[in-house]
Amino acid sequence: MDRITKSYLDEFVKSFGFDSISDETKQFEHFVNYSIIDHRIEERFDIEEVNIGKDSTIGLDGFTVILNKRVISNEDELNDLLKNHNDISAEVIFIQSKTSRSFETKEIGNFGWAITDFISEKPKIQWSETAKEKISLFNKLISNTSKLRSKPNCFLFYVTLGNKPEDQNITAKISDVQKNIESENLFSKINFELLGANEIQQYYKKIGQALSKSFDFPQKVTLPLIDKVKESYLGVLKASTIIELMTDENRELLPNVFYDNVRDFQGDNNVNKEIAATINSEYKDAFLILNNGITIVAEELETTRNTFTISNYQIINGCQTSNVLFENIDKLDENVMVPVKLISSKNRDITAKLIRSTNRQTEVKEQDLIAFSNFQKKLEDYYKIFSGNNQLFYERRSKQYSKSIIEKKKIIDKTTQIKSVASFYFDKPDLATRFFGTLFSELGSKLFDESHQLILYYTASLALYKIEEAFKRGLIHKRYKKIKYFLLMMLRYEIDNNPLPQFNSNKMEKFCEEAIKQISPDKDFNRYLKNIIQKINSLKVNLDDKEISKSKTLVTNCLRKYPRKKS
Repeated sequence: MDRITKSYLDEFVKSFGFDSISDETKQFEHFVNYSIIDHRIEERFDIEEVNIGKDSTIGLDGFTVILNKRVISNEDELNDLLKNHNDISAEVIFIQSKTSRSFETKEIGNFGWAITDFISEKPKIQWSETAKEKISLFNKLISNTSKLRSKPNCFLFYVTLGNKPEDQNITAKISDVQKNIESENLFSKINFELLGANEIQQYYKKIGQALSKSFDFPQKVTLPLIDKVKESYLGVLKASTIIELMTDENRELLPNVFYDNVRDFQGDNNVNKEIAATINSEYKDAFLILNNGITIVAEELETTRNTFTISNYQIINGCQTSNVLFENIDKLDENVMVPVKLISSKNRDITAKLIRSTNRQTEVKEQDLIAFSNFQKKLEDYYKIFSGNNQLFYERRSKQYSKSIIEKKKIIDKTTQIKSVASFYFDKPDLATRFFGTLFSELGSKLFDESHQLILYYTASLALYKIEEAFKRGLIHKRYKKIKYFLLMMLRYEIDNNPLPQFNSNKMEKFCEEAIKQISPDKDFNRYLKNIIQKINSLKVNLDDKEISKSKTLVTNCLRKYPRKKS
């Protein structure tokens, strides 16, 4: 491995806690999967979930389904998203990683052969159990194609440590692979990329880089000074400029531009049909006065005459307009202009108020604005109290620590926070396979109350972190990984089998302080783990059952291992 790639790999391994993996090839697989997938999505994902190269899987090292820029790990998450979203974009990604320095035609052919079998109605390869679960997820997606905006897009990445070749035989083999996959008629488009050492280095370096774009903005007026706002403008931009702001160099939609927009793209509804009709009519020059336009918030703004450079920006209102423009990109010309409000501010309170005010026509759900609540800000600050081995970081805004040098394994996002609390305090580990929106609907009213002791959230996260570390260090066999939230539930009872205090009470604070003391020393924590695994084994749990992670029966059986003492 060349020294530059090795330095990036070492940084990645340390940051995510994969230093317990002695096989550099396996480390490289995780590194490649992360580098390719992360910049395509809005939220964090479990890197190990996309690795299907384990257990001697043939021809594939990474696979994932991405819906609306979110990694989908299981069928429950898929069902939740299909149920709760009106318009869904889908991507399917296949990855093969090699630590060799060459691109071999035969190996590329094997990669294509494995994919063709993976997506077939009757696979013939003897796939691992992990791969079979992902095949089932893929089939579930395909069976719901009618609920998608269009058939999924398919992206294939073949990665080695060599230089990207220009070889006629390899080009011909890639063409054959694409034709074989196209014959299944499952995808809108198929894109096959060869990545060498230089390319995968660039993919990794892109992660966490500030999104920055420059554009001409001649037709504008400067708004008066506003408290906590650096600068603000009203004006009009060419539709082509809006397209530039929302796409990358490959003309693909940037994953994070619409993250703070409370509404996903609603697809082919009546309003969007009208927007599209205007673009496709002889009156397209009237778009400017017929459309409400978009609102852009940027953390940084630099101007040189009419040239504006914005960094870390979001389109917080105008998701519908922007996406319809993108879908009708071939119809845009110099006559299509868009009203624009541009605000430069680092103050998240301002952003939250703008989101509320610019989305009055649609109900704004609390889960959409949770990151901007006062409680979430306090929780983020509270996590920073702890240091050393118990130091964790609460990520209330998606990927806010992407540019930070802190270890990524210590980051707790909102979804993980809810899953840990649901398991540790509410005895609901079976809900942990659900998507964030469903989790929030189920438990949101019981969580994040201003009166709650902040320590209870941190304690649940620390307990989960300790369990995750135990898996990485080999203290728990990986076959228990799918029921890790059940282990978390049981850990609380191992620590203290008494009824929980009220979340807002001083007794809860003392309970959590004691729990942290109990699990902080490795020897004590490991003793608890040993007891938990013994109890699980006594239940004779079928860990090969792909439905086991959502079993209410298993919840009941686990809790029977902790009978309450009669007073």
